[in-house]
Amino acid sequence: MDKKEQVTLKVWNDKISINIMGMKKLAFVDHTPEMYDLIKNARFRIPETEEAKENYKYPYSKEYKKTLHQISFDYYFGEELRKEAYSKDYIIEHLDNDGFNCSISNLFLLKKIKNTYKGWNFDKVVDNSKHIAALRIYHVLENRTFQITIAFNELYHNDHTGKSLEKIRLLYPYNYEIVLQDAEQIIEAISNRENINFERWKEIYRFKDIRIEYAPELQLTEEEEKQPPGSLVIRDGHYYLLVGKTDTSVGLITSIPYDKNWNIE
Repeated sequence: MDKKEQVTLKVWNDKISINIMGMKKLAFVDHTPEMYDLIKNARFRIPETEEAKENYKYPYSKEYKKTLHQISFDYYFGEELRKEAYSKDYIIEHLDNDGFNCSISNLFLLKKIKNTYKGWNFDKVVDNSKHIAALRIYHVLENRTFQITIAFNELYHNDHTGKSLEKIRLLYPYNYEIVLQDAEQIIEAISNRENINFERWKEIYRFKDIRIEYAPELQLTEEEEKQPPGSLVIRDGHYYLLVGKTDTSVGLITSIPYDKNWNIE
């Protein structure tokens, strides 16, 4: 079988999923007709051994002699800009550290040394804090902004209102390093279960807008009280996730989407 035939493409909403034979996960890029044609002709390398599959972090095209994230980045910004950035010691950063997620919302340039530091601390704190809250950063090319999204997987109260937080979205200007600095402080505070005071956040962080959603106040029945974290309850035809009765409870939310139409005034 032709190795190119071992790569299957499917369009899913606004994404192209790339199924490389033998891999346990899909790769993704944004869908446009031009991008589809690029990926269709890419001839991605097929790992042949289990060890090669384990080490295959960045899908590579032998046709273009580029990784998938380079193909995606070059489509939006141009190969010349990328090579100039490389010459200045920048790399293409995967914002969620998943080398198979090559949507432009997950890619941006970052100094190599700062990427190394990010791996030493920020990435570890984000991963270790998922049972409390899932934090994601998105690059929003449509309006040249960034967004931080936070989905809470434990009961976590706002210091002022006393209500339990469900989701927070923060809108930032087009400066990835500022976003990273704030995101690191935010997730470290959450991982330490510090009280959240949004008036204080407005003083110390550099976001331009904020959206806050509180968890519904559910009165649980005696039977529901006995259910473990992660269980679902139904109210008026709607399903609600029980997240957090203990410090070790794990919710089901790993990320929430960004809003590409959210602009800085």
